[in-house]
Amino acid sequence: MKCLNNNLNFIGGRGLVRLIFNTIVVMLIIVGSSLSSFTMSAPRDHAAVGVASNFMPTIEALKKDFEQKTTFTLIIIAGATGKLYAQIRHGAPIDVFLAADQARPEQLDRDGLTVPGSRFCYVTGRLAVWFPNRTPNSERQEISQKDAVALLRDSPRIAHANAAVAPYGLASVQTLQALGLIEEVKSRIVRGENIGQTFGIISSGNADAGFIALTQAVQQKPLKTSFPAPRNGQYWLVNATLHEPIYQDAVLLRRAANNPAAKAFMSYLRSPAAREIMRVAGYSFSDQRP
Repeated sequence: MKCLNNNLNFIGGRGLVRLIFNTIVVMLIIVGSSLSSFTMSAPRDHAAVGVASNFMPTIEALKKDFEQKTTFTLIIIAGATGKLYAQIRHGAPIDVFLAADQARPEQLDRDGLTVPGSRFCYVTGRLAVWFPNRTPNSERQEISQKDAVALLRDSPRIAHANAAVAPYGLASVQTLQALGLIEEVKSRIVRGENIGQTFGIISSGNADAGFIALTQAVQQKPLKTSFPAPRNGQYWLVNATLHEPIYQDAVLLRRAANNPAAKAFMSYLRSPAAREIMRVAGYSFSDQRP
């Protein structure tokens, strides 16, 4: 015990301070080496892409093709356009915004949150009504407007996305109004937060019919995505004159002005390869602006 106490006394005072100091120095050297090693092995440059839910099946195919052709990595953040817009306004770490409308990207432009001149219409969306329990009389799944209206009148539950935050939801409400059905079916409406959730509601049997993006109704095998596509039933391709055009804008956000991955992806979206993937998925193209 005496020997131990002597050792403690020796360590005490200046000796103890010196010991602590030396220990800290050693730890900093070790941490510094670790940080240096981490920096050397850092992952490839990446970009966070906020994507409207209707575009999820397609962005998976685009992401795969883009990453195969470049050294960049995409991080996909999906949601309703209105929700993504609000998150961006509150500082969410999103570099590229692929909206399902033009209004939100335009507002971000006005708010000074985008790279000036980067916004463009990357696709024009199409709306469809899916009847999953209908058995086609032939190999053709598409039905007429007359048949679709009759089926909507008879459907106990009809799903569409939230019109307040989802452009496809707004187009759904406009279509029901144009058809004169809005009052007749309003008590039977089941609302999804976005078009992806709406698809899930219908495919899980919680609605008998519903408004979805055409790409969800006619997903092609070349996309090879994990997103489930209708394998049964029938659909009606909604006449585009029944609702406002679904022009979908892409924009580079200000935080990504010097992000090479984000800038490369914005250029890639205009490429023939990307446009072919989007065309196969059921989208059309128009650079028109209201």
